[in-house]
Amino acid sequence: MANMSADNLKNNLSDPAKTYLWEVIIVNPVGGGDAETLELRCQSAVIPGRSVGEILVPFKATAGIKYPGKLTMSHAFPVTFVEGLDKKVFDALHAWNQAIVNDRLGTGGPDSTIKTNIHLRLLNPQGTVFAKIKLVGCYVQAIDDVPLAYEAEGNVVYNVTFSYDYWEEQS
Repeated sequence: MANMSADNLKNNLSDPAKTYLWEVIIVNPVGGGDAETLELRCQSAVIPGRSVGEILVPFKATAGIKYPGKLTMSHAFPVTFVEGLDKKVFDALHAWNQAIVNDRLGTGGPDSTIKTNIHLRLLNPQGTVFAKIKLVGCYVQAIDDVPLAYEAEGNVVYNVTFSYDYWEEQS
């Protein structure tokens, strides 16, 4: 059994990963958005989770036996972007939405033209990537309302939810 002392923890975890050292890279944003602008203006993101369902097998008068079931993912990747006076984030997200379903024509493109991959990279303090996650088959699912108010001070930010097919760790 491990010695559960503070010194052992400090020696074992001398350099913990930081929540502020990461980057989100959207490969070829649909609709022609500027990938570099989206990367630089991404304020927050999440490491996507996953879980395993369970199968309960009842047995006689017992509580039953549990077995691992299917792998599940939320298929949602929430990201927050800060907007600039150049309106590049709005333009990129709107163009992507229009490619999915054009609001005037009522038409949209097939998966191969509306989806792209998003890469989440975790960095060490020197800027080197130590972990990479690839979200496959992403598209803009939702852009939240943006509240505006005279009495508030702050930036215009877009809370965006990307939908994805699955994610995988990359080596």
